[in-house]
Amino acid sequence: MIPLIVSLVACQKAETISPDTLTGVWVEKTGRRDTLIFNLDRTGKPLPKTILVNRSRVINAEGSLVPSLGSGYYGYDVQNNSILVVSLFSSSTQRSSYKIELQDNQLQLENFFELGFNQPATATRTLIRL
Repeated sequence: MIPLIVSLVACQKAETISPDTLTGVWVEKTGRRDTLIFNLDRTGKPLPKTILVNRSRVINAEGSLVPSLGSGYYGYDVQNNSILVVSLFSSSTQRSSYKIELQDNQLQLENFFELGFNQPATATRTLIRL
């Protein structure tokens, strides 16, 4: 009986993703250095189809403390198992596609922000809802 239960739990399907299921604050599970806020502005007011990426801060060459590369606001759409992302700080309207999956209250997301927008994903990050 136990092997049957274990196999059923292991085979759970990913949840359907929509902007409503993403709304809220998600933090990277292991390092807890990256926070993604879906569909809300900095004050918690609704801001549909946006992602605010809060990353750690670094000291630049001039000695000023600045947000890490990839921080900022992004627009997005969800299609099947992909999230189409565009930087709202860019004049480009080109959207880049990254894999996304929601399972067991954990968001698996290809890292679109680590190298800056519109670069290939460097890894898949696991985020948990706060």
